[in-house]
Amino acid sequence: MFSEKELNLDETELREQVAMLSESEQAAYHLCESAGVKRASVYASLNCLFFLGAQHFYLKRWLRGAIALLLGVSALSLISSGQILYGSVILLAMAIVEIPQLLNYEHLVHAHNNNIMRHCLAQVRKSPRYD
Repeated sequence: MFSEKELNLDETELREQVAMLSESEQAAYHLCESAGVKRASVYASLNCLFFLGAQHFYLKRWLRGAIALLLGVSALSLISSGQILYGSVILLAMAIVEIPQLLNYEHLVHAHNNNIMRHCLAQVRKSPRYD
């Protein structure tokens, strides 16, 4: 996990690289960035439904989201079929894994957004020049 200082330094460096792009490249970059950047508040809200894995799908962490969804549905099925202990143990284990994610949600989303910025920069640099 990155610290807030490391994430801010990384973002500043990426923003400086964006500033060195031409106007048309900056426009393409901002279009790409706006499509991929995520909001921390949405991630935190979705994390309340951790047993559905929605917060992982939001950050496009497909495998982790699918595993969380599978475990959550399994736990709820166990509880509804009368096996309350087993279902509760699965939900408790999921909560133990997900609570640190909830507590660090701002860093997770910031790291995701920095990766989106890095990806968009690389994409714009690979495309043919407009100027």
